[in-house]
Amino acid sequence: MDDILNDKQNLFTYIFNTKYPELLPPGKSGCPYQLLTGHEITLLVQHYEPILNEKFRCGFHVASLKYCNRPEPDYSNFCEVTFKSKRKQLYKNNQMFVFSTGTFVIVEVDNGSDIGTVTASGHNAAEKLKAQYKNIEPLYSILRLANLDDLDRFVRNTDDEYIAVNKTKHLVHKHKLEMKVTDAEWQFDRQRLTIYFSAPQRIDFRELVKDLARTFKTRIELRQISTREEAKRLGGVGPCGRDLCCESFACEFCHVTLDHARIQQLSNNVTKLSGYCGRLKCCLLYEYDSYSESMKKFPPVNSMVELDDGRGKIVKIDVFRDVVYVQLESNNTYKIITILELSELYRAGRIKVPANTDLKALFCEDNGASIEELQALEG
Repeated sequence: MDDILNDKQNLFTYIFNTKYPELLPPGKSGCPYQLLTGHEITLLVQHYEPILNEKFRCGFHVASLKYCNRPEPDYSNFCEVTFKSKRKQLYKNNQMFVFSTGTFVIVEVDNGSDIGTVTASGHNAAEKLKAQYKNIEPLYSILRLANLDDLDRFVRNTDDEYIAVNKTKHLVHKHKLEMKVTDAEWQFDRQRLTIYFSAPQRIDFRELVKDLARTFKTRIELRQISTREEAKRLGGVGPCGRDLCCESFACEFCHVTLDHARIQQLSNNVTKLSGYCGRLKCCLLYEYDSYSESMKKFPPVNSMVELDDGRGKIVKIDVFRDVVYVQLESNNTYKIITILELSELYRAGRIKVPANTDLKALFCEDNGASIEELQALEG
């Protein structure tokens, strides 16, 4: 863009060789370069060169993969816009802007305007309208493409959010409230400041809101978030060495239960099962479907088996080798039984499935965690 602005001949060619000559200012179609004002030139260049969110375009978003098999059309009636910390909303494209994924746009909100990044348009947005938004058409529209001044303002707002967090923490300490301030988010036009916090219980923060309104001279919204969303906003590196899933690509929070860990025969170690949020790791969901399908071929753990060597209990299932480990009662030794041998034992009625199994006993190792400690990880 700078090269175009600095080179008059390139700018002249750029403007008059476009396929949208109607976008020139009224009465200046075909006029020489000198008759266009600097403001008009900037608007034209920014129309053809939309500002892209490179951080988004270089990222990896699993949630969008299933929508990537179709090319984006030139025009779209609806567009999905993503804001800070993967907050998403669908907007109408009444002015029929041409979008590419990652374009910064200015959108209308209930009391002003905000800035975000286009993450889906055309067929992709239409599919999301049905699947994720339940065919509820959006109320608000995209106002325009963002320009350089908008980005400067966006950066200043982002810098001021750190100041807002620190001032809010000071006021929380002053009012002696049991709450943890996690993040702040300025609306683009600074008509609203949203403070995100976590707390073990409901908090009466009416006096805090009054102090915040006097301090920042704007509308204040305090929003309580879960520990999972807190980890998503703060970010970090997981034990795998990569960015936290919830921060980088797992846009939607899913409910993770102990059944996801149990069916994968993981240790009942609270430290290993829990993530930075203090809840079960989101990655327990990734292989759950594969394990669920594979485990249908086997009797559950703790099933009793009558073998020629004596009576034993299934203590572990290896879905990769299609075998189970049976602990014999007579001498506490282990015997490996293949899935073909299990089928024969089934037909012979020599396998007894337990009616009720202790939750803790369903894990492959006992690391001393109580049932209450394990259940506290769910969420």
